[in-house]
Amino acid sequence: MANRMSPERLRSRGPKAPLSRDALIAAALECLRVGGVSGLTMRKVAGRLETGPASLYVYVRDQRELCALVLDAIVAAVPRPPAGAGGHEGVVELLLAYARQLRSFPGAARLALVTQPTGPAFLDLLESAMQLLVGAGFSVVMAARAGDALFLLTTASVAEQDARSADGPDRSIPELFDDALDASSTSRPLLSAGHDALRVENGELRLGWTLRALLWGVAQSPDDLGGPTTGTRRAARHRPRNEGGRSR
Repeated sequence: MANRMSPERLRSRGPKAPLSRDALIAAALECLRVGGVSGLTMRKVAGRLETGPASLYVYVRDQRELCALVLDAIVAAVPRPPAGAGGHEGVVELLLAYARQLRSFPGAARLALVTQPTGPAFLDLLESAMQLLVGAGFSVVMAARAGDALFLLTTASVAEQDARSADGPDRSIPELFDDALDASSTSRPLLSAGHDALRVENGELRLGWTLRALLWGVAQSPDDLGGPTTGTRRAARHRPRNEGGRSR
């Protein structure tokens, strides 16, 4: 006969917290913090809430919506720029704060790469970035393009750093890449030397440099996707003409 918990033991555990969307998100965040992306399943979240997976579908449509809600809860803690902040540095600081918040949850960056942000906190963060970019002189279209590229770059950078610590030095792809370069240092000296320099750099400082370089490049680019670069236009204006009056 199966053992049953005594009434005294049941009473000692106290009443189970009622299910709600907030309780579901809190449990999912804890699953992500403890087990990374592989720990964020409907079954494991339900287990933390002491219920069955089927009961979670009252609050979320599927696993994808759960992931979007989890990411939104993470992003909600990203500090917004203070009033009056602007320029390229304001954009960089916002993105670095976003990167720090992603790093606080194992696997969050990798989750963000494959999950379309739909929550209010994530959309507010994107809007804040757009406001800073427009305030820095970008058109709305250019701000949208730049924002998309900047967030993708930031998320991918954190995901790469996350991968280095996810599986251990003997199993992670970045460590295997390091070993491959070490083994071929004589045949690929430039690649090996450059990678050696990058390995010792501070990750956040390098991300900040990359973001600034991208912003500078966007500022020099035309609004028209098919148009020439600013430098090409300038060169065309000063190109010498042949005897027929046409540019060579």
